[in-house]
Amino acid sequence: MSNKKKILIVSGCAVGLLAVCYVGVSVYFSQVFYPNTSINGTDVSNESPKAVKEALEQSMKTYEMKVLTIDGTTEVLSGKDFDFDYNFDEVDELKAKEMGWLWPMKFFSQADYEIKAAYDWNEEKLNKKIDELQCMTQEMTAPVNASLTIDDNGVNLVEENKGNTLKKETVKEEIARAMGSGKTEISLEEAGCYELPEITTESPEIQDELKKADELCQAEITYNFHGNEEKIGKEQIQKWIRRDDNGEFYVSESAAYDYLCELSDKYDTINSYRDFYSSRGYWITLDPGSYGWGTDVDSEIGLLMDDINNKRVTSREPIYYMTPYDYLDPNSPDDIGFTYIEIDLSGQYMWYYKDGELFISTPITSGTMSTGHGTPSGVYYIHNRLQNIVLVGDDYRQPVNFWMKIVGGVGIHDSLWRSTYGGTEYLTAGSHGCINTPYDVVESMFWNVEIGTPVIMYY
Repeated sequence: MSNKKKILIVSGCAVGLLAVCYVGVSVYFSQVFYPNTSINGTDVSNESPKAVKEALEQSMKTYEMKVLTIDGTTEVLSGKDFDFDYNFDEVDELKAKEMGWLWPMKFFSQADYEIKAAYDWNEEKLNKKIDELQCMTQEMTAPVNASLTIDDNGVNLVEENKGNTLKKETVKEEIARAMGSGKTEISLEEAGCYELPEITTESPEIQDELKKADELCQAEITYNFHGNEEKIGKEQIQKWIRRDDNGEFYVSESAAYDYLCELSDKYDTINSYRDFYSSRGYWITLDPGSYGWGTDVDSEIGLLMDDINNKRVTSREPIYYMTPYDYLDPNSPDDIGFTYIEIDLSGQYMWYYKDGELFISTPITSGTMSTGHGTPSGVYYIHNRLQNIVLVGDDYRQPVNFWMKIVGGVGIHDSLWRSTYGGTEYLTAGSHGCINTPYDVVESMFWNVEIGTPVIMYY
């Protein structure tokens, strides 16, 4: 046999063998899925349709539907309670579409399939189980719309409350739809099964109202209370917003007035107690009096409301009905300063300091305690200075040469009828309330003291 003939025989045998192998592999892949094939995310390479169906059906044998509620609880519907059934015959259909003889090409490509099972159940039993869910039988809270309320803090945005009221028919429809898709979990909130508020914080009517309220709060007034800054801006003004009888917003003048009164109480020194370092060498607490800072709230409120209504941004001092001594040293730590008259009523002694230096010190005689004419304690000031006047009371007329009024009918004056001062005479034989002072001393004080000078009196 020639070599050529041998080659032909060998080649023929090889081709035949390859053909037999190809056919054999084609037959194999006509019964199983190609390599690099997945169904519903699971690798089914070289798996038969039967095996694939069994695996998919195995996962459904203990089928449960988890029901997630808006309250954060989870309830479970068990497939066995409503005859849940299924089949994955689509796997067979999918395999039937594959061509087994194309297997050489499949080694170099990826095939990913998504299939749906055919599900079935007893609708009557399912609905009964849904009706028995706790979320369907519990007392439900109806949704509440968002709103704006008005109180002493102004406008308050009250957020909507979704509640937990279920739309029962929608619940059944959505659970059935989820089961028909092979899902094992459903969020009733995401599925739209709850009654919803008609108005939320994002609703146009709420946003429009908030915008109107905000428009009223554009002013910014910065007050300077004798070196202390207080800013009235949006945060404060919005607390004063009220509604009128027509439901329209406005800034309440009475609320703004009350706030000015609070600032007045905070910064005014008239009618307030003070700590004071006395000439006796120790700290004392002074009673209230008529001297110091006093805010004129009744006059200031009109200016404030005008600024607010015109949305002004401004800085200023408030209107005062009383201010301290005109010549008060700006370096003074308080509103009494370094020029003042100090009277120790218990010790029956008076000092006059001028620019921090002791100018006068003298014993005095004050109001008679036993007759109820005791001199008032507190922080006051010199109202006037008069010469050669007659002091008139219910039972006296007394001429004096020098008079410096302090408060009411009480003042500092000379008293030529007295020969001694100080001691305890004021307890039973003092004045009608005035500060009786030696002539030479009161004359010197008269010509050196200024109207407005603070007068500190204490027991």
